[in-house]
Amino acid sequence: MFRKNPTPKTGYFPLLWLTLLIACSDRIPKEEMTEILTEIALSKSYFSSEGIPDARWKDTIPYHHHIVDRHGYQWAQFDSTISWYCAHPDQYQDILDEVIARLSEMEQAVAEELDPPSELWTGRSAVQLPADGARDTVPVNILLKGVGKYVIKAKIRIYPEDSSVDPHVALYWWRSDTTMTGVCDTFRIIPIRKDGLMLEYSMEKTLLPGNEFTHLKGNWLQHGKNAMDTAWRKRAEVKDISVYHIPQKFK
Repeated sequence: MFRKNPTPKTGYFPLLWLTLLIACSDRIPKEEMTEILTEIALSKSYFSSEGIPDARWKDTIPYHHHIVDRHGYQWAQFDSTISWYCAHPDQYQDILDEVIARLSEMEQAVAEELDPPSELWTGRSAVQLPADGARDTVPVNILLKGVGKYVIKAKIRIYPEDSSVDPHVALYWWRSDTTMTGVCDTFRIIPIRKDGLMLEYSMEKTLLPGNEFTHLKGNWLQHGKNAMDTAWRKRAEVKDISVYHIPQKFK
């Protein structure tokens, strides 16, 4: 004679649902995961071109950790997301197909480049805080050179004793209009770690035909408000700032 399974306790299903929600929220979103994997593929290609032996997928290459950090995630989240996609191969293949498509577009764009890249940054090459300003944001205000790819880079170090709130890179396209503020297209915010390490923060943005933006604006060391502390000071360095414009053909 078979015994019937006991009826689950009423608290079981809410607990299961909460567990599933936590698991889903911890997984890196598909678009961000695609960007991370694309950057890792590019870095592996660079290492290979420099004669550095190719590493296994889950090898702990510090630069790969930095790529994940720059997107605002922890390596454990990336690792668990890879594990989830390995268990869902169809969805993983969708991401890999998109990565391949983006790499192919980049390769084609390089082949269609017109003039050599031009450097647009004319500001200071290095900034030290608080010596150059206890709360300086290291602003960016650059006149664009039209359509094409813009490669934006800077090396940033923020020390643990820095007392600014939520330091991050905040950049955007800008053009004037009839308002006081103009029109902005804000890039993804990049958080900056406070661990004393000098790391390169970079992004590539393409300005397409028909786009009327005229300037690249923002701040390398943006911060949140610190209303409770009137004496707070930054302790950071920014150097090797560069903004390159690479002309491209568009159909």
